[in-house]
Amino acid sequence: MTSSTVTLRDGVRLAYSEAGSGPVILLHPGFLLTRALWEPLVAELEGEFRCVSFDPRGHGESDAPASGYTIERLAADIGELTEALALEDVTLVGHSIGGAIASTAVLDHDAGDRIARLVLLGPAVPGFVQRESQPYGVPREVFEHLLAGITADFLGTSRQTEQIFFHQADPEQAHRAMQAAEVMRPEVAAELFAQLGEIDLADRLPEIDVPVLALWGLHDTLSDPRWAGWFEERGLSGWQLGTLEHSSHGSMLDEPAEVARRIRDFVRTHPASRRP
Repeated sequence: MTSSTVTLRDGVRLAYSEAGSGPVILLHPGFLLTRALWEPLVAELEGEFRCVSFDPRGHGESDAPASGYTIERLAADIGELTEALALEDVTLVGHSIGGAIASTAVLDHDAGDRIARLVLLGPAVPGFVQRESQPYGVPREVFEHLLAGITADFLGTSRQTEQIFFHQADPEQAHRAMQAAEVMRPEVAAELFAQLGEIDLADRLPEIDVPVLALWGLHDTLSDPRWAGWFEERGLSGWQLGTLEHSSHGSMLDEPAEVARRIRDFVRTHPASRRP
């Protein structure tokens, strides 16, 4: 694995790592998390794919400007990253809030048509907070309680989250992945977490014009696996839906071999580049 940085147009540097060769898989972690989260999954995929993982702005070893942590800004960063690294025919994988960011990147920030496929793992899509037409989101009062906890005690709240994040992950790997998140400044964490309350992509889902694989862990309490049925009822063209029997929210550590198999099969089933 090699590591480096790329500088975006606003001067922010993103730290990234690469492993393997072949078709490109670009990995965007969820809230607080860094590219360390993807190590077990990359180990499963690097024999067949070029795996590029990165720390989003404000996360890990990437720069952390004072503000600007919106879904749109982070989605634009994906577009700039793919352009700077000259990535083509990309399978973009987004976890949790990273799923909403990745979806927004496909919708609004891929002018070069570099993203060919989208994989969503426990995504905050169509939203994170419960709405009348989105019954499986987190209740608004629970979201507000979590936001207050992050604002008042960032480290304590993040360490409590670790207890429900995984189902059968190796404890040392899980702890290492969550520890990497603790370098985030509390004010950045609060600003970014607040964005979860604003996500509502329900009306835009039909606009996503690349094949999509969306997976939920059956033990996930942060992204309810019943979302799979919600999506199925909508009959969205090009969407492949599924659940992971032994996963909570961190499926890339709970079931890296199975997640890798699903991604591998998905890429093989959709070999053509985006937008013929």
